[in-house]
Amino acid sequence: MKQFKSFLTQLLVVTALMLPWATTEALETFEKAGYITSVGYDKFTIRDQEYRIRASSQLKSNDAKRKRFSDFKKGDAIYFKGIKLNGLYYVDIIFYETPTPS
Repeated sequence: MKQFKSFLTQLLVVTALMLPWATTEALETFEKAGYITSVGYDKFTIRDQEYRIRASSQLKSNDAKRKRFSDFKKGDAIYFKGIKLNGLYYVDIIFYETPTPS
């Protein structure tokens, strides 16, 4: 029984030491751009990858018709930044500029 308690104590110490390392590695940042292929209430898809909108997300747009996330539609080109946490993409900021004719 004493050996089991010793093993359990060692296991708890190792787990406690590895926990901060595991959460630090799970968080990554990203910057991407593309055309929206589908839009939902709190998410959008670009190139078959789903991105979730955080409650604290910001939207920067030079178009009066695109001042809220709900104003976006399929085919809009956007640039966005955010974090990847445990395999899910969360968007912090979205940039939209009105396309200029060439």
